[in-house]
Amino acid sequence: MPSYLGHALMENRNGLAVAAQASLAGTAAEREAALAMLAEVVGGKEQRAPGVEITLGADTQYQDPKFIAALREQGVAPHVSEYTKGANVCKNALNESERTDPRRSISQRKRKLIERVFGWAKLDRPLQQMKLRGLARVDWFYRLVVTAHNLMRMGKLIPMPTQVG
Repeated sequence: MPSYLGHALMENRNGLAVAAQASLAGTAAEREAALAMLAEVVGGKEQRAPGVEITLGADTQYQDPKFIAALREQGVAPHVSEYTKGANVCKNALNESERTDPRRSISQRKRKLIERVFGWAKLDRPLQQMKLRGLARVDWFYRLVVTAHNLMRMGKLIPMPTQVG
């Protein structure tokens, strides 16, 4: 029976998912999906207006030299969490200017917000145990659930009018 992974790309200001997709589980699936969603949402650096800077915060699972190089190639500042101890410290691929970027600490704080999407989707909801089969159906359903989360989130972002009198 195949296993699936759900991926989401979030903007930092309001905590809304701007892209989502499901894929078959695999060791590089998260990184490949992140690059695909990033290209779909923001495009390459030649497609963006001059001066527009994009950052991507991610956990240590994304600390891969090929992934970091692909982000640099797309003109995206990699704000990927680094290994701090153990045998994996040598795998850190960020250069010194990326480590000292003042926006990096913001990205590292905000990246935890994406877990709210996954937690909301699994808590008493159908993603807790997927009943669909086939990647196309799972992908469709996953995107629907992430869209529903965005609608719930938007309800909290839009101020309610106050009644006078």
